[in-house]
Amino acid sequence: MRKFLSIFFLFFALALQAQELDSLRRRSLGDKLGEYFGAIMREPLQVQQAEADFMIEAASDSVVRQFVAQWLYRHYQQSPLMGAESIAIHIFDEWFLPGKVKMDSDMDLLNARIYADFNRLSLVGNKAPALAMEALDGSFVELYTDSDRGGRCRILYFYDTGCAKCRIESILLRNMLNTESFPADFYAIYAGDNRKEWEVYVKDKLAVDPQGMKVTHMWDPMLDSDFQRKYGVIQTPRLFLIGPDGTILGRGLDAKALSAMLHGIFDEVELNYGTKESEELFDRIFSLDGIPSKEDVASVADHITSNTIQKGDTVMFRQLSGDLMYYLASRTGEGCKEGLSELLDSHILSRDDVWVTQDDSIKVIGYAEILADMLSRTVPGTVVPDMKVPGVLMSRKGSKEGSFNLRKLRGKNGYVIFYTEGCPVCDAEKSAAAEVVAQNPKAKVLMVDVDAIVEDNPVLADRLFMAFDLSSLPFIIGLDKKGRVQHRYMTLQRL
Repeated sequence: MRKFLSIFFLFFALALQAQELDSLRRRSLGDKLGEYFGAIMREPLQVQQAEADFMIEAASDSVVRQFVAQWLYRHYQQSPLMGAESIAIHIFDEWFLPGKVKMDSDMDLLNARIYADFNRLSLVGNKAPALAMEALDGSFVELYTDSDRGGRCRILYFYDTGCAKCRIESILLRNMLNTESFPADFYAIYAGDNRKEWEVYVKDKLAVDPQGMKVTHMWDPMLDSDFQRKYGVIQTPRLFLIGPDGTILGRGLDAKALSAMLHGIFDEVELNYGTKESEELFDRIFSLDGIPSKEDVASVADHITSNTIQKGDTVMFRQLSGDLMYYLASRTGEGCKEGLSELLDSHILSRDDVWVTQDDSIKVIGYAEILADMLSRTVPGTVVPDMKVPGVLMSRKGSKEGSFNLRKLRGKNGYVIFYTEGCPVCDAEKSAAAEVVAQNPKAKVLMVDVDAIVEDNPVLADRLFMAFDLSSLPFIIGLDKKGRVQHRYMTLQRL
């Protein structure tokens, strides 16, 4: 990142030697700072913040350090770059507030403190602060409280009826929302206390009624919600975009910028899932821990969410989550299958705010519903179905062929192997079963030939396919003393 520093340091090193900064030196130093930080303005904010700290720290002369710190504070406070104000607040917290660097006056310090206090809670990337207000119809509305789970993108618009800029922005916003269709909800929040003016304003300038969008008009004339401090409403208008999980995606927006962000989130992009590249990616990820567990899968899924959708990138969330679903669906093993079940519940089928396109319905949701149906059969904790099946029961006493009731196959070490002839993996599991019963006197293993049942007893085969996920063999379950399923999609080769 410091490839830009060579030009800057030549001048900066000379400036550090100065005990006094005259107006010419200040202007020259300001120009060099502007040149450098202009060059890195497209870098991530974390990088820019680290560079700002580095510059201030490098200025060993107190006068130069004060100039650099104040220049950087004003630069990021006034920056048009969304989210840049977080660096100004960081500089205040890190350098000015503890007294490491002095501001020009106590009044400047007070103003900086007010700016930080009125903006730190509503920075991009933060969770949206809770709001509780009265709606136009007299009902009580809560946003981002423990009882409000969100679930869709939300637009928060703070305005005042006496604000000329608000009148223009309100009309532009109304026209944009009525013209374009987004699966988001709109909350228009009046910052004043005149109900009559508010009602007229809503009717004349904020008659928003787009298809598929919930619209709520709110106010807090007694300021009980503390919305001014929570959302930095020192002046109006103030426009925020909040993600489905309550994370602030955009602040300080106008109608045009909001439209661009919403299009970036919701515009249909055709994605392809389960490619060779994605398979190799997840192979590398899970190979770090050997055979993935359910917890490993959940960790990867949560990592995808925190680095995509929580930052407003729903396209990348859909791509990676869809790839993970296809990857797990093609894998065997308890960890992959139970992890897949949780992935479907938490990140696919419960997120209708994200999987919104026709392409999603065909490639992801439809497939996910089929997978979820298969995974819903004989889940851990449920009692095994009460049915007799032909098979070979193995124990320390030997092998016995006959018809056995699955529910009576109880015991801490009771297993059922559904297999098919000619399957190398099935043969390996049958060999492992022989070792299990040889080593454990309490173990019982029932081996069920699915192909034979399909041929000899189609009715029973249908019952088995409805009770168990036999889409891929071998399918092995482990039972407890009460006939409940403890494990499924397991292997006996590692017992």
